[in-house]
Amino acid sequence: MLLQIVVTLWQNFKKEVRNVFMKKLTDKELAIMEVLWEHGELPIRDLINFLPGPAAHFNTIATYVRRLEMHGMIRHKELSAKFYLYDAAVTREQYINAYHKENVDKFFDGSYMDFISNLVKEHDVSVDELKELIKMVEG
Repeated sequence: MLLQIVVTLWQNFKKEVRNVFMKKLTDKELAIMEVLWEHGELPIRDLINFLPGPAAHFNTIATYVRRLEMHGMIRHKELSAKFYLYDAAVTREQYINAYHKENVDKFFDGSYMDFISNLVKEHDVSVDELKELIKMVEG
């Protein structure tokens, strides 16, 4: 897991990362986005059925969806006067990359080297994992 994060960060460091502000998602908002990333376009009623945990009220989820749409995370398609399909406006990868970039900028002064060094120090990264990481970076 750690290795995947570091490789993803390195790949994004090598190419220009889309520099857009992305809303930090709450747990409920992230659950909604995960459903849309997995299932694609859905009406709110179907979205509610895919959400984990006890069923939430339609109006509650509709409020979350409107808020996510306001922040550019979700878009909708109107099929009729009162029937909309909602879809993620950003990919999961775009969200993760923006989230990591924001944290690297905020906590490590934009230094991916400091970020990766911190990950290596704070987590049990084996020598084999570090060798594999070096091969990925070089290749």
